[in-house]
Amino acid sequence: MFFKNKDKLFVFTFPHHNQNSKELHSYSQHVDSYHIKYPKYCCFPFTESVHGLISFRISTKPIIWNPTMRQFLILPKPEKSWKGLSVFLGYDPVEGKHKLMCMNRDNTSDECRVLTLGSAQEKWRRIKTNLKHRSILRYYGQCINGVIYYQAYIDQMGFISNPTIMSFEVRSEKFDTITLPSGSFANMLIPYQGRLACVNNTMDDVNGGITLWTLEDAEKHIWSCKLFLAPLAHYDRSLKTDFKLDGITHAGEFIYVPSTFLKSFYVLYFDPKKNSFRKVEFRGTADEVFRLSHGLGNKKVNRLYTFSHHVTSF
Repeated sequence: MFFKNKDKLFVFTFPHHNQNSKELHSYSQHVDSYHIKYPKYCCFPFTESVHGLISFRISTKPIIWNPTMRQFLILPKPEKSWKGLSVFLGYDPVEGKHKLMCMNRDNTSDECRVLTLGSAQEKWRRIKTNLKHRSILRYYGQCINGVIYYQAYIDQMGFISNPTIMSFEVRSEKFDTITLPSGSFANMLIPYQGRLACVNNTMDDVNGGITLWTLEDAEKHIWSCKLFLAPLAHYDRSLKTDFKLDGITHAGEFIYVPSTFLKSFYVLYFDPKKNSFRKVEFRGTADEVFRLSHGLGNKKVNRLYTFSHHVTSF
């Protein structure tokens, strides 16, 4: 996990937590940490770790971050005329290759730019998308089993459609569309039991639950729906901080992180199968000694990023 302050990223590595533990309240101490200066004017959207790499952007230049190597790679601009950029990072598990797919952020288009990482001779390639569309900026993509999924608006003869899901197969570089389930509002895409899923990313005290749509058949646009009647705030009113869904573990637990924190903090793990949650207190992150040595003062940290699926990449 990491957070940013001024021009630095503060990165912490924590051990994985045992889902089968009977303890509802446990503690964790980081096993490694470092801070690194990140490129100026870098934009940090909600993003994911894709087989060890993380993508960001500076204006219209994509950036690849390798947390293991503690390095940033600023890539050339995909298209000189573009004033805005949407960046999606994918990984092909068959050939073991990362690819970056970029689109014009401001206008609908029927083409994108693709770059295969790892070769100095590789250049941006122009790829047709089959449908004229633009990605929805406030939602990030998700790479699952070699396919990038992201939400977009389709241009239908000058009229913009309701949100839909676009898929980009990393190996074949082919696009397709997936209709969102009727009546759903997907504000986060996650991998769930090896499939694409849509979920609301806040704890809902009004409706009393978490709605999860799982894609059962991409070709037939078939989704299954589950409602978990477990608003986490009901279990512990002492948790006065707002929590946001930030991802999911390999074991299928939803990860909720605090919107802000001062010193030590809790992360909540919700198990939909058991309809229960546990909380882990992370200590030594932004504590008094850390704050004094890095000039953080008494300011709250406003955004915490977690990457539960991150793997070491060289």
